[in-house]
Amino acid sequence: MNPHFKSKAENKERAFFRKFGKVGYTFHTVKGKRPNIIQKVTSDFIYVTTEKSKRPNRIPRSSLRRALAFLFYRRVTTLKALIKINSFSSALAGLIKTIMIDICRVSETKTGAVRLSLRGLRYIFSGVSKAKDDVRIVKQNGGTFILLNFVNIRSDLTDSWKLNLQQLGFDYKCVILDPGAKTIAEAEQKGKFIKPIDLDAYAEFVTRHSDIIFQYLTLDIIGDPETTRRNTLFLERAVGRKPIPIFHVQNSLDVLEEMIGEDHEVIAIGGSVLVSRSRRAEVFAEIFNRFGDRANFHALGLGTTHLLMRYPWFSADASSWLNGRIFRTLISITGDVKAPAGMTSEEALGFNVRTLAALEDRYADIQMDFGLMPPAFGAVLG
Repeated sequence: MNPHFKSKAENKERAFFRKFGKVGYTFHTVKGKRPNIIQKVTSDFIYVTTEKSKRPNRIPRSSLRRALAFLFYRRVTTLKALIKINSFSSALAGLIKTIMIDICRVSETKTGAVRLSLRGLRYIFSGVSKAKDDVRIVKQNGGTFILLNFVNIRSDLTDSWKLNLQQLGFDYKCVILDPGAKTIAEAEQKGKFIKPIDLDAYAEFVTRHSDIIFQYLTLDIIGDPETTRRNTLFLERAVGRKPIPIFHVQNSLDVLEEMIGEDHEVIAIGGSVLVSRSRRAEVFAEIFNRFGDRANFHALGLGTTHLLMRYPWFSADASSWLNGRIFRTLISITGDVKAPAGMTSEEALGFNVRTLAALEDRYADIQMDFGLMPPAFGAVLG
């Protein structure tokens, strides 16, 4: 497990035991609601008893931390999947839920499993398929996941894109893969021809690079939910794991209702760049009012900061962080601002990465942290 997520887990676990993990503290199993009482906490174990047990049961803290690190990394999982890290223990499951309940949304899957979804927003940095230096800036400033475009890297026979990531320290599954349908559509509008996406080749690519691909998006067709659905089912069978399905804002919300019924961990909301900003806001409001407590939504290519902050997105991707170089703008939670005259493009990009990466730990209200600025510029904007 990556040290970043292990550190989060250790800090969260220690904070819990400092505040609550005292002798006599009671937490409950998830399903049966049976009470478990903490009798002792050491550096290695938590000792708990139930109403009926005569001797304390031991929960290894190492197992607890591994489970918490996995949740911080995945951000959505079931308790059943978490406790597979250790032998099944209803007490361990109850303790995980108790520790994380303040920053998690709890729901139930169709099969009755308890699902935990972390609050906050994971920002995935796109626009880096061919730019090693941009990936370095993301890594050095706290970005943990990037989005790559299959169309842009499929012809890289030496897999240099992957080697670049590994050399920069991305030693875990950090890539969200987009098939690149939007890239092809934009090229066609300019009169350029790009080879169409072959579903078999896309599935084979995902499988071959499964050691670094965290998630992958389905091949979507705007205005054609049936073909998009068929593509999704094909990819699930071919790859052996589900792609992230995509709902387009141009379609009826009944289509989204069906997708939610299929019990996906995350559903991407796409097609919004093709409608007006007011229509986007209207559709997003409808989606979250109707389904916000039933599913996790990913904002696909949403670079508009105020719409990103306005709704409780689970995750998002965009290349707008690159505006620090293109337009010399800094992304602020309260609105974009102009970079100070003495700030370099790399410093501006780094600021944007830090701002957006920090959203993952936003469990309550968002506040702009001017501590993200390099020391020479904090006073200028503060």
